[in-house]
Amino acid sequence: MKLLNLDELIELGFSEATKAGVDDASILGGQSVERMIRFSNNNITVSKDIDNIFLTAYVTKGKRRIIGSTSNPIQRSLKSFIKNLVDTCASLEPTKSYTQLPNGPFRYKSGKNFDIKIRDNAIDLIGLTKQAIDQGLNAGAERVSGTLTSNHGRQLIRTSAGVQGENQSTSLTINVRAFADDSASGHGLSCSSNTRKFDAEDAGRTAGEYAKRSIGAKVAKDGIYDLILAPTVTADIVQHVGSFASAFSVETGSSFLANKMGQTVATDSFTLRDYGLIKNGLGGHVFDDEGVPTKETTIINKGVLESYLHNSATAATFNTKTTGNAGLISPHPWNLVVDKGSLDTEEMVSQVKMGMFITNNWYTRFQNLRGGEYSTVPRDAAFLIEKGEIKYPISGMRISDTIPRQLLNIKELSEERKWIEWWEVNVPILAPYMLLKDVPITCAVR
Repeated sequence: MKLLNLDELIELGFSEATKAGVDDASILGGQSVERMIRFSNNNITVSKDIDNIFLTAYVTKGKRRIIGSTSNPIQRSLKSFIKNLVDTCASLEPTKSYTQLPNGPFRYKSGKNFDIKIRDNAIDLIGLTKQAIDQGLNAGAERVSGTLTSNHGRQLIRTSAGVQGENQSTSLTINVRAFADDSASGHGLSCSSNTRKFDAEDAGRTAGEYAKRSIGAKVAKDGIYDLILAPTVTADIVQHVGSFASAFSVETGSSFLANKMGQTVATDSFTLRDYGLIKNGLGGHVFDDEGVPTKETTIINKGVLESYLHNSATAATFNTKTTGNAGLISPHPWNLVVDKGSLDTEEMVSQVKMGMFITNNWYTRFQNLRGGEYSTVPRDAAFLIEKGEIKYPISGMRISDTIPRQLLNIKELSEERKWIEWWEVNVPILAPYMLLKDVPITCAVR
């Protein structure tokens, strides 16, 4: 039994696919080494390393196409995987959306999201974790919990169209929840592709401060409120805008951005861009899943929908060029960036007569994808705002609205922005605080 390393995995996968006589083959593989620290009740409870490897193969034959993935690096298993994939492809119906893979070779930019210290495990993760815990306790929390992870990933691609490429990335992420009592909690996070922009102490301190300020929260009342969303919550909304900008979502009728090209979809203060590579961005790649170099794409420019995200197949359907965002089936964003505004949070609060300050949320669920209709539940610290002042902590709310309406009701964006990626936000996003007008809120009854 021979275990293959990543380079061997790619070469054997490509060799087996081309020997099988396919028309197109794209072999994409990756390996990641993750170090994870978990802490609970002010103590480190778990420390472990996780090593993952995968291969994704895309093959076509006679306008039939198929994609499959495996995480089994055994030589004979990979050969069997490729054979079964090719055999299955031959039994499929031809697709009308077939497009040949882009012809290479391509030249790729050097990566901007790689830190040698993270790659070489030259970081004291235990020390960083203790810093976050101490800062949370010093800020007023009784209990501090969360996770800290470091990740080094390496990706390789080889295609039958002459593409070969390598990409490396690193990341540090900490998520902290602090508790001042059983019902008063706060959340803080920090994430970066490098050690210079990573701040575990700030994540712990923010969580602790919010937890302390949440003591004695009152149940909120139903109504229409202006909302100030912290970057964590802004990012949750924006990630869905980026996903709905995928031309595949538009083509399948599951996007509220369908048939809106060139139209106003947000206030003129809102500009959204996607970057394949950007300084400090966690989701950067030099190439997409077709081997095309990634780039900057403006999705919404001063409120006007300017571009969808494309791979070669969707670009052919829409009679345009790929944006370097493949997904072989569905294009997707890499790093989403919202242009900054001009206000600080105090200035934003001063503009609110009746509203809420929401620091975190979870359980975002869509009732209508095409209409962008969704609901989400604020969690951790939230505060009532009256006549331009934060009054007291509140709880028990649910936001029920539509993203299209919210984009058109953006009143202000903050100058401060923060990189956000965690288990509720899968796409790295540089997000500001956002002031939304007239958002429906329903509340629990106690």
